Amino acid sequence: MSSRFYYASWMINLGIVFLLIGLYMTYSSKVGKYKMRSEIIQRLSIKGNEMALDVGCGRGLLLNGVAAEFNTGKAYGIDIWNANDQSGNNYNAVMRNAKIEGTESKIKVINSDMREMPFQDGYFDIIVSSLAIHNLKNNEERKKALLEIARVAKKDCKLAILDIAHMEYYVNILSNQGFDIEHIDKHQFQIFPPVKVLYAIKK
Repeated sequence: MSSRFYYASWMINLGIVFLLIGLYMTYSSKVGKYKMRSEIIQRLSIKGNEMALDVGCGRGLLLNGVAAEFNTGKAYGIDIWNANDQSGNNYNAVMRNAKIEGTESKIKVINSDMREMPFQDGYFDIIVSSLAIHNLKNNEERKKALLEIARVAKKDCKLAILDIAHMEYYVNILSNQGFDIEHIDKHQFQIFPPVKVLYAIKK
């Protein structure tokens, strides 16, 4: 009886853990990611006439959120849409979401690798990236992406990177490329898994 009791108790506790994780993931998908987006956009203090870039735009959540703040500005999104990184991840999904959010005329989406961007030096006033750079296979590849971000950033460009790992590495590279690291929001539990958000300005 004792061993059966402990086995049953262990299974119940395991079930509770999976239930809580499932609820957390649902909250993240339906509510948390939008709250996180709003916090990032508020922190960027968007004027409305900027040129913006979303590096690894996925299905366009952050891209469309930034674009919604524009009147004469333009938001570019780049991605290679690897389905292994995010399900339902493709150009058409971005444009469907843009239509829902009313930002179709304010965005331009390009199939491009973040390690070799098709933009001239110093082109963007705002650059954002969400859960994308960590997907590159090693730090050397991540460095290439960060150097490209630095290259296409204007003086005083505002940068926000949301990611689950490698944040200290990002800080080191960006600091060496002339960015002032303003703040890092740590342990943001609104998104599953928990993330950090780095805010910086290019000087």
